[in-house]
Amino acid sequence: IYINDVKPGDVLKVTIEKIDIANTGVMVTGPGMGVMGNRLKDMNVRKFDVDNEKGTVDFDGLRLPVNKMIGVIGVAPPNAAVNNGTPDTHGGNMDSVKVTEGAVLYLPVYHEGALFGLGDVHAAMGDGEISVSGLEVEADVTVKLEKAETLRTYHPVITDEDGVYMMVSDKDLNLAVDQSVHKMTDLLQPHTNLPLSEMTMLMSLAGQTQINQVVDPKKTARFFVPRYILEHYNVELK
Repeated sequence: IYINDVKPGDVLKVTIEKIDIANTGVMVTGPGMGVMGNRLKDMNVRKFDVDNEKGTVDFDGLRLPVNKMIGVIGVAPPNAAVNNGTPDTHGGNMDSVKVTEGAVLYLPVYHEGALFGLGDVHAAMGDGEISVSGLEVEADVTVKLEKAETLRTYHPVITDEDGVYMMVSDKDLNLAVDQSVHKMTDLLQPHTNLPLSEMTMLMSLAGQTQINQVVDPKKTARFFVPRYILEHYNVELK
C-alpha cells in the first residue's frame, strides 16, 4: 500500500483497529521446522476450529484462548528485497503477540509511500512460535496508516495500553536482546533528566526482556517498558 505524503526518513504510524478471523485455522509441523524439527520424522498438518463467539480454539478437548495477532507486517526494506519470512528493521515476519487489536506500530520508512503490507494472521500463538507455525487463519484486518508526528526510530516500536515495546531482529538472539535494550534506552532517556547510569538502573528495575520468535532466519527480541514509566516522565510517543 502506497501512503501519500510519506517519504524516506519518516516513521509510519500503523494503528491496528480490527482483526476479524475465520472459524477454522491450520497448523503444520515437520522435519527441520522450528525448534523441534530435529526430532520430528514426518509432516503433520491439522485443522482446528475457532469459536469466535467464545474466543477459544478447540485442541484435544482443551479450550485454548484466542489471541489474534499479525505475524508479518512492515514496509519495503531499505535495500534489496527481503523474503516475507525474514524480519528486520522494516518489520516483516516479527511474529509478535503484541501486534494485535488496539496496538500502534511505528516503522521506519525507506521509500516513497512506505509500501506497507501485512499478512500471516494467527488466531493463537505463543511467544517464540516454536513450531514455526501459529494457528494460521484467513482474516480481514483494518488499519489506519499515517505519518508519525514526532517519534523517530530505526527499529519497529509498538505501543499499547500496557506500555511500549522495542523490536530488534538479528541472526543472533543474544544480539537482538542487547540491541532492544540499547534502542529502548536511546528512545526514552532524552525524555528524562537521568544520566545513563541511572537510566540503566531504571531499565533493569522496570524493563522486561521478551522474545517474539526464535524460528526465522533472524530472531526477534522485544524490550518492554510499562506505561507508568512513560506517564511519570510525560513521555508522549506519537
